[in-house]
Amino acid sequence: MKASVFVLFAVACWFVSQAELSPMQLTLRKVMNELEKVNNVMDKSTSSFNSPTTNDLKDCCIRSALECFRSQVMNLNVTQEKPIIKSLKSISNESRKKVIVEKLPSCNLVEGEKKEAQCKPCESYSKVNSQMFVQNFQTLLQKVSSKQS
Repeated sequence: MKASVFVLFAVACWFVSQAELSPMQLTLRKVMNELEKVNNVMDKSTSSFNSPTTNDLKDCCIRSALECFRSQVMNLNVTQEKPIIKSLKSISNESRKKVIVEKLPSCNLVEGEKKEAQCKPCESYSKVNSQMFVQNFQTLLQKVSSKQS
């Protein structure tokens, strides 16, 4: 009897803790969890990917950096197991949801400025191996999550 009461209490506490998270936080957490699953089974091959890093990334360029990661994530070399393919699709779909993208800052052009992009195009970022790509993606997601707390 005591064990079942404890389990019910633990479940209730979990629900309360989840209720404190915004829809954006929940979506980011889902993407991070799926990315971790992929990272655990990913072939640490020599494939290379353009990868933004958070060190030199302006806050207003986070949106384009996220899109850069999202656009390449399906190219990660993973086992063809259905759950992992599903995780890749989930990462791609969840990371483009309005609940995330619309809350990210965008760069504002000052009147009279040339309409040149202030953010680098995805192709201009350094190429890194798949392991570093996933690590940089995780770092970006953590940065976004911490800014929303």
